[in-house]
Amino acid sequence: MKITIDSTRLAPGAYMPPAIGNGELSLLIDMEGGQSQREYHGMTPGIRRAGFRYDTRWGELVPFGHFTQSLTGLGEPVSFRQSLDSADGTVECDCRYSDGTRIQSTVFCHLEHNIVAVRKRIDTRLTAPFEFRYSFAPRRTVINARDGYIGYSIDGLRRDRGTIELTADVPAEFREEAGEFILRTAARECTFFLCFDEENAESFDRLLASSRSAWRNYLAEGYVRLPSPELQRVYESSQYNLRIAGTAWSVPTGIFDTHWHGRYFGFDEYFNLMGLLTSGHLGAAVKIPHFRYSILNRAAARTNSSSRPDNGSALYPWESDEAGNENSPSGFWYDHIFHESHIALSAWEAFRYTGNRALLKSEWYPVIRACTEFLRIFGVTHDSAGRRVVRTCTDLERLGPAVANPFMTSCSLIAAFEAAANAAAVLETDAERRRDWETLAAELRATLPRENERYVPYAGCREHSIAQLAGIYPYGVISPRDPLQLAAVADYRNNRSAGGNMYAMGHGICSWYLGWEACTLVRLGDAGGAIGRLEELAAGCGVWGEMYEIGELGMRPYFTTACGVFIQAVNELLLQFSRDGSPVWRDFAFKLRDENGQTVEAACEHGRIQVKQTQGDPQ
Repeated sequence: MKITIDSTRLAPGAYMPPAIGNGELSLLIDMEGGQSQREYHGMTPGIRRAGFRYDTRWGELVPFGHFTQSLTGLGEPVSFRQSLDSADGTVECDCRYSDGTRIQSTVFCHLEHNIVAVRKRIDTRLTAPFEFRYSFAPRRTVINARDGYIGYSIDGLRRDRGTIELTADVPAEFREEAGEFILRTAARECTFFLCFDEENAESFDRLLASSRSAWRNYLAEGYVRLPSPELQRVYESSQYNLRIAGTAWSVPTGIFDTHWHGRYFGFDEYFNLMGLLTSGHLGAAVKIPHFRYSILNRAAARTNSSSRPDNGSALYPWESDEAGNENSPSGFWYDHIFHESHIALSAWEAFRYTGNRALLKSEWYPVIRACTEFLRIFGVTHDSAGRRVVRTCTDLERLGPAVANPFMTSCSLIAAFEAAANAAAVLETDAERRRDWETLAAELRATLPRENERYVPYAGCREHSIAQLAGIYPYGVISPRDPLQLAAVADYRNNRSAGGNMYAMGHGICSWYLGWEACTLVRLGDAGGAIGRLEELAAGCGVWGEMYEIGELGMRPYFTTACGVFIQAVNELLLQFSRDGSPVWRDFAFKLRDENGQTVEAACEHGRIQVKQTQGDPQ
């Protein structure tokens, strides 16, 4: 979908540069077709590369610079039109300046190669040469530049060495000037290429054609066609942002400094994984449990000692870099344990949606077992009456630290124990441990906190929290007919303005929570209520359909966790109600994946549904 905005029609403060990328490179492109160093919603355009970090406590991303343009005599921008096509990641800009100059730009990042192409068409009375300026001066970096090649050696988490190639398709003079690398040309139609550890011999058009082909192949894995243009816009934007944030390791909340420097949250990964799996993007999804398997030894080292027998458990960091180091700052989030549940559940859902028994045995079950054993050994205790309960921990951060037997964490443990038992049954292994997990799940169900005829976030809690929905979504461990769970859902829905943000700030409902509520309503069979929440979410999105972590505060656009939940809500809505034969809209179509590992295609015209199911091949 191509979205176009016009500066003359934008509300004050609404503008946000569109994001482009390929899962390694991540960029924001402003209205001039560059990356001028202005701040938008807390973010300044630049180039970041997944996996390139410093070896500090927080593992910051190495800045890979930014590019701008200059033309002597050029005035200030006075108006612009800009577009982003989520079908191929292409940004087009048409910017007019106070001196009468008009500069048109087309910019894209190749989906499969680390190449950024920038085409310029310049209509001006000015006679000065046009300059494409690339700034690159990260700290702890040795740089050697010559004839358009910039050699770098970065003293980071690892010793990264490579080259950045800066070229043009017209005669251009290259020079270096105080950390800037400049191509100067008299041409008024020109293309510039930034190649990061890549060689490029292709033209702009051939590069764009091959990138578009890669995008088509990815998007053909699944699709949704909705009658609502606004929901369609947000759906396609969310799919696009999940793809460009999907690194070789996993899916962070975004590959930006503002997004925790692209670190990986086991908790958030689960929501992105479910958006990908239900959309049929199996290859992108299974990277997530593979990443967790790749750092399993590091996680196991946190709960085991060479002086004692291995207890079979593992504890993953709250915020992880690619090597499995803990990069979160000190805080009560260290006392979360439900991310262990999510890492186990991600591995189990990968099996359910792909049916890949070989990967379940070799990678996914070892992760499931280690996380679940951590929860069994370290996460469960006894209360004063001798009953099994979840130990004191941090539940959702808004509820604060040191919460005893919290509802959401308890539901996550129940789900993880049952998933581990099911995985063991599939593989016909760990019979004794399987019985332990099943017993623990049953005992924790019996001690879920409840007061006033409903489940509560924790005993004595006086807050209303999205955590009250957890038995239905995301964990599905409580019957949708359970009166205590239904009363808890009603309590949140009646009081959501009191606790509808992730943090104790603002007074609206954050995008993630709106999607969370929509998923819950889908599972409760309330299609109308779910659509209402999705429409409310879409109405609060940005100019490109991007979702903010906290929309009313303009905090962290392109927040992938909210994208994953929105996608899952739409996908489950379509799958569930098409399966039941009760159309949610009179006209729609989709190709999605269900939990039985089947690809489901359906079309509804004028209220008549036709559904086709095909057995999917293991990935």
